[in-house]
Amino acid sequence: MSKLYLLIISICLFIILPNYSSAETYIIKKGDTTAKIAKKYNVNVKKLIEINKLNPKKLELGRKITIPSTTKSTDKKTSDKIKIAKKHQNTNKRDIIKEESKKFYIVKKGDTLYSISKKYSIPVEELKDLNNLDTNKLHKGQKLLLKKAPSDFYIVKKGDTIYRISKRFNISIEDLKNINNLSTNTLKPGQKLLLEQKIVKNYDAVIKTKTELEEEPILEIEPEDQNLSTKEKLILLSKKLLNIPYRFGGNSIFGLDCSAFVQKVYKLIGIELPRSAREQYVEGIPVEKDELSVGDLVFFKTYASFPSHVGIYLGNNLFIHASSRSKKVTIDSLDTPYYFRRYIGAKRILELDNNIGHEG
Repeated sequence: MSKLYLLIISICLFIILPNYSSAETYIIKKGDTTAKIAKKYNVNVKKLIEINKLNPKKLELGRKITIPSTTKSTDKKTSDKIKIAKKHQNTNKRDIIKEESKKFYIVKKGDTLYSISKKYSIPVEELKDLNNLDTNKLHKGQKLLLKKAPSDFYIVKKGDTIYRISKRFNISIEDLKNINNLSTNTLKPGQKLLLEQKIVKNYDAVIKTKTELEEEPILEIEPEDQNLSTKEKLILLSKKLLNIPYRFGGNSIFGLDCSAFVQKVYKLIGIELPRSAREQYVEGIPVEKDELSVGDLVFFKTYASFPSHVGIYLGNNLFIHASSRSKKVTIDSLDTPYYFRRYIGAKRILELDNNIGHEG
């Protein structure tokens, strides 16, 4: 009978306490509270009290109590996490599919190149060019590319013109010619055109001769100019580089580009700036055009949709910069139509100097 009795008790406990089959025990000590014990074992206070029929206001020292298992709650948390992860995964998949649908089109029954070109506002010839098609014939299930992957260069094809290429890649003819140092609009099939100006690492180390490296002069402030303000020193040093040749990717006085010029001048007064115009644009404090001060950096969008040209403001609406248009370090006006149209903002790297005020 005793064995049968124990079996019945066990079954009853299993039915009554299904969530606590793998529970552990704890002996109540001095200073314990139900809240402390529950927190220690990361369990619910109500469940702790319920399973042990405790009086929260009067705990018996030395009493052995059962700690409810957290398996079920842990499983629920894990399940919730899995659901959230799956939701994000499904969202990401939908985003990827959505993005892919912008790049590609799957041909359906009855589709023609003309109907697809009209639907996506892409000329038929461009569709054929993107997908290397020789004819207008399509077949059901065919995957058509709708958007060309970004590239930093383009190979000129027979029949191409500089106008057509500039329109296709949304670059002005003037910028396209500047980037590629073109003096005319004439192009040849097979010619490689840069579409974006790139910084070439270690460019000067490759192109400079040993003699040039040994003889490159060091620019510095003369002793008699040491008492000048920081801004006056900056302008003095920048003007010492006037007429230095513009060299795409260059970083020496034998040839440099716009961001290298700015970086070099600022370094001479002890301020380190990043190498590219795009990186320099995130430095300093934004300045309104009518609040420009000598030494501020002025930025332009030329060949790209991001800041791609930079110069140093001199006052009186003038700025000094390494110009690919002039092929040298030169001074231009912000009112020049080319720069006026492309101006995007200014940043202040130096604090306002009492010796030199605002220049509008």
